[in-house]
Amino acid sequence: MRDSQMTERLTMHWQPVVDERGRTHMEARWTDEPSRQAPVQASHAA
Repeated sequence: MRDSQMTERLTMHWQPVVDERGRTHMEARWTDEPSRQAPVQASHAA
């Protein structure tokens, strides 16, 4: 078995863009972001 770890992940962000007629619309932008450590599981009191 081979050990491998993901170091980056794609994240989509919506950004407003103005076209040549001055109209604004939303476009999706994809960025590479470094992976974070797994979130810590918080225990909740019942």
